[in-house]
Amino acid sequence: MSINGVWSTDIGGAYGWDAIGTAFLEDGRVSGGGRYHYVFGEYEESADGRIVLKLEVRQFGNKRALFGQKKGELSIVVTAQVNGDKMLGEATMPAHAEYGIPVRFKRRGKLPK
Repeated sequence: MSINGVWSTDIGGAYGWDAIGTAFLEDGRVSGGGRYHYVFGEYEESADGRIVLKLEVRQFGNKRALFGQKKGELSIVVTAQVNGDKMLGEATMPAHAEYGIPVRFKRRGKLPK
């Protein structure tokens, strides 16, 4: 099953889920953004429905604290399970996999041709 498409992105926090942006997934590449950030990177799918996204996050303006830091540039890895038009997983920093942030995605549409 292809996960190409337009996906909304949420992260889990102390007060529940927070919508943070939109991601565009196409043939192993990902790009997207939100109000104060943009993201780019790549992903790999497994036959069992698992996906691993390796992302570079660039924040500007009102930076969000992620993993206890307010940084302009951040590398993260998201490991998630695909279930139809939804994905649920966890974001970690490569050097600090012990700290995770819950993430979820929902497919909102197809990519334009």
